[in-house]
Amino acid sequence: MNEQPSPHPPDASHGQETVVAAIERPFTLYQPALHIVPVLVDVPHAGRRYPSRFVEESRLNLRSLRRSEDAFVDRLFARTVELGAPMLVAEFPRAYLDVNREPYELDPRMFDGRLPAFANTRSMRVAGGLGTIPRIVGDAHEIYVGRMKVEEALGRIDGLYRPYHGALRSLIQRTQSSFGTCILVDAHSMPSTGLDRDGLAKPDIILGDRFGTSAAGYITDIAEEAFRKLGLSVTRNRPYAGGFITEHYGVPASGVHALQIEINRALYMDEATLTPHQGFAALEQLIAKAMADCFARWSGWLDEWRQAAE
Repeated sequence: MNEQPSPHPPDASHGQETVVAAIERPFTLYQPALHIVPVLVDVPHAGRRYPSRFVEESRLNLRSLRRSEDAFVDRLFARTVELGAPMLVAEFPRAYLDVNREPYELDPRMFDGRLPAFANTRSMRVAGGLGTIPRIVGDAHEIYVGRMKVEEALGRIDGLYRPYHGALRSLIQRTQSSFGTCILVDAHSMPSTGLDRDGLAKPDIILGDRFGTSAAGYITDIAEEAFRKLGLSVTRNRPYAGGFITEHYGVPASGVHALQIEINRALYMDEATLTPHQGFAALEQLIAKAMADCFARWSGWLDEWRQAAE
């Protein structure tokens, strides 16, 4: 694995960092000094290294390409590493490759050449333009001018997707081996605009457990209570119940639980300029407190871990 020796992701104050850059590695793994809770955090959509060729050949400008990015979520969850949980962060952007999909959810209309016979070309996500190699970002804005060579798509999957999921599987196995169980926190953010499927404004937090199939009920109950106690509004599974990662890895009967956490972007960033605003530090602190509470109760060490969040 590519392991980052520092437990701290970059400071959130650097919102204007250069993002047109080569993807040097598929992921960064932030390791705690001691892995002392049965938890790990993965951040699959906060990658902000956009290859120059990808940007130049897109029909969209850089800001439009970044509309699907879960901006700065790795920084919001940075203190989970201090609390004893590893954090795995994808280094590439979601618009380039989406690891929260099956490995070969591919739209044949996007590519020159024949896709492998085992590719899933008929999923709802492919039909919506949001396969493993996305066709669109934001409100159905097409990314590519023309077709991509199949070899390039398969190269992204081999070079980025497979290493990311290999690392995630290894971390889950290592955690379960050490603790007898594993709780995967799959961290995301969501646009503040638009209504949910019930016509209501989006809450601060949406917890996704695939309607109770990817995590035991007490896991989600504890998380909901932890966020609510801090004054945040919380709903479950609508409109985000969890994607491939929670569905694939969350098997409560085997001792592995996967919980997706969606954060409303309006709480911490200017969605037009893609920069953190003055609410970022406060939200980072709230997430640290909520996660410390969850880690404590999930682990059974409530008093000690509440103190760690102070």
